[in-house]
Amino acid sequence: DVIAEAMEKINIYKAIDEMKRISAEGGTFSIRFRKWNRDTRRGGDMASVANARVRPKPSDEDVSAASHKLFFTDTETGRAMNCWQCLIMEFNGCRTVLN
Repeated sequence: DVIAEAMEKINIYKAIDEMKRISAEGGTFSIRFRKWNRDTRRGGDMASVANARVRPKPSDEDVSAASHKLFFTDTETGRAMNCWQCLIMEFNGCRTVLN
C-alpha cells in the first residue's frame, strides 16, 4: 500500500514518551490501536481515539501487567481507557514500530 509506505514511522517507546509530554502540557494526541481479544488471545479490531490524554498508570499489583499497558482518557467522551503498548499502531498519524 503506497499510503502506508509513505507514512512516517516512530519508535513505540519514543511515541509513548511524546504522549506523556503532550499530556503533561495539557494537550491531546490521536492514537490507533488493536483491541486485545481475550478469547482468541490475539489483537483484534482497530480502535481510534482522536483526542487522548495519558492518565496515571496503576501499579502492577492493582492491574495485571500495568507496566505493559498505556492508560489514557478519551477527552471527547471522558472515558478512561487502556491498551497494550505493543498493539499501538499509530500515534498522531505516524505508524509505530518496535525497534
